[in-house]
Amino acid sequence: MNRARGITRIRRRRAFRQHDGYHKKMTIRETSANWSDVEDDGGHVLTDDTIRASHLQHRSVRSEAIEDYAVHSIHLSSESIISSKLALESVHPSHLSFNPVQGIPDIPLLQQFGYIPFTFSDELDSIEVTIPLQTPYQDEHYVVVASCSDPLFQAGIRKRQDAEIVIQIIRPEDTMISEGGLHWISIGRMAT
Repeated sequence: MNRARGITRIRRRRAFRQHDGYHKKMTIRETSANWSDVEDDGGHVLTDDTIRASHLQHRSVRSEAIEDYAVHSIHLSSESIISSKLALESVHPSHLSFNPVQGIPDIPLLQQFGYIPFTFSDELDSIEVTIPLQTPYQDEHYVVVASCSDPLFQAGIRKRQDAEIVIQIIRPEDTMISEGGLHWISIGRMAT
C-alpha cells in the first residue's frame, strides 16, 4: 500500500490495515486528533488488547506512568503490606479493631501480665513470689495489680524494680489451703 493511499484512508477515519483472527486485535486505528499532524507523527493509536505483559520489558513501567488513585485494594495481594512499609505514626487507635493501652500522649507504654502458681509449706503463713519481667520498664515507677485465685489469700507488692516484681502472699493462720495461683498485670513506660 502506498503512502498516499494510506493517508487518504486515515482522513476518511478508517483503519488502514485490517487482518482476520488474532491479528485483528493488533489493527492500528486512527485517532480523532488534529488531522493536519497525521503526516508528522502518524496520528495512530493501538487498539485495546494490543500490548500484553509479554511485550513489556522488565521495569519498563515506572511510577510516573501510573495514574494517581489507580491502585486499589483489589490490586494488593494478601500480606503484601508489612510493618516496614508503614510510615511511622501512621496507625492510630481509630484504625485498630481493639482498644489499645492508653495513657499520657507521646509516651510509649508497655503492658505485661501473667499467672504464677504458688504453694505454702505447713509452717509458713506468708511467702514471696518473684516475677521476672520479660521486658524491663524504664524505671520502677509503673503500676502493678496482683490478685490470688482464692479470696482467702492476700497479695501485696513488696518490691518493684525495672526488671522484676516481688509479691508477698499472706494466708490466714486457720486455713488449710496451701496452693493457689497469682494473677498479675503491670503497665508503665517502655524502656528506651
